[in-house]
This record gives sequence, structure tokens and C-alpha cells, in this order.
Amino acid sequence: MKKSFHAAWTIMLCATIITLGSCKKDDDLPELPQPVVNEPEEITTVELHFTETASSAHIHASWADTDGPGGADPVIESITLDSGSTYNVEVLFLDESGDVAEDITAEIKEEDDDHIICFEPEGGLESILAITRTDSDGTYEVGLESNWVATNKASGELHLSLKHQPDGLKDGSCAPGETDIEVHFDITIQ
Repeated sequence: MKKSFHAAWTIMLCATIITLGSCKKDDDLPELPQPVVNEPEEITTVELHFTETASSAHIHASWADTDGPGGADPVIESITLDSGSTYNVEVLFLDESGDVAEDITAEIKEEDDDHIICFEPEGGLESILAITRTDSDGTYEVGLESNWVATNKASGELHLSLKHQPDGLKDGSCAPGETDIEVHFDITIQ
């Protein structure tokens, strides 16, 4: 009986040691890396800065909705271009919802391999206004800088959107990804 008691005691002691040895405090466990979440920036203003290549004349147009969706209507400046002219265009994205305007353009440049700006002339401008992105992320165009050629007199609308295409989605087209902001400008080519 003494042997069976010692055997039972030894088995219980081993089971206790194994159980206690396998239980660790949560503090002892390694921390798992948390996924990186790219929170979209609030973009309240889109500015277009035009420089006519022959004369260096400057034109400015903006779309602004500083109180965000659901408040007052956005303030939109129309664009007037000269037919037969070529323009270098810079696009700026701002957050003007706070006391101090924040330039979101710098973040888009930093993450240029995840972004593309899409320009879609509409309403009769499709064959009259040619827009070519002139900057790239090293592989694909971005569109913060572009070249616009206005060939004839016409009027219509420009649909401009900033697409976020992370994690290898970017393929040079506007199809994949999510839209960070989408705006429309009225355009007259005189």
C-alpha cells in the first residue's frame, strides 16, 4: 500500500508541476503586432493651380466644403481655359475643418504608391481636354502634377477623384481601391 501511495503521490506531483509549468501569466506572453490601420484624412478642400506654359499666366480654382457633408453646400469655383493652350496643373488637398488648415498633399506624396488622382472630362470635353499625369511613384502615375491641353472651345464638367489603393492594389488605373474624395468642376474653354 505504501508503494501505491508513493506512486499516486508521484503522479499527482508530476501532474501539478506540468500544469503549473504550462500556465503563464498574460504578462509573460509576447504581444502580437497590431494591424496598421490607415485612417482616411478629412479632405475639405481641393485646389487646382494652373500655369499656362506659353505665357506663365496663373489660374486658380477650388472646391471647398469646410463644414463637411450634410452642412452647407460646397463652394466651387469654375475653371476657364483658353483653347489652343497647354497648362501645367498642380492639385492640392487640404483639411480646413479646424482653426488651422492642414495640407494633406504631403501625406499623399509620402504614400504615392497607394494613391492615384483620376481626371474625367465630361459633357462634351472628353475629346477636347486631354489630361496627362506627369508625376509618378516610380512605377505608376499619381496625378498631383499634370499637363492639360485644351484644343477647342467647349464647356462641360471635370470629375476629379482621389483613389486610395493600398496593399498592392494600385495598377495604374482608377478601378481598384476606395475613393478618398470626389469633386466636380464646371469648365469653359474659350
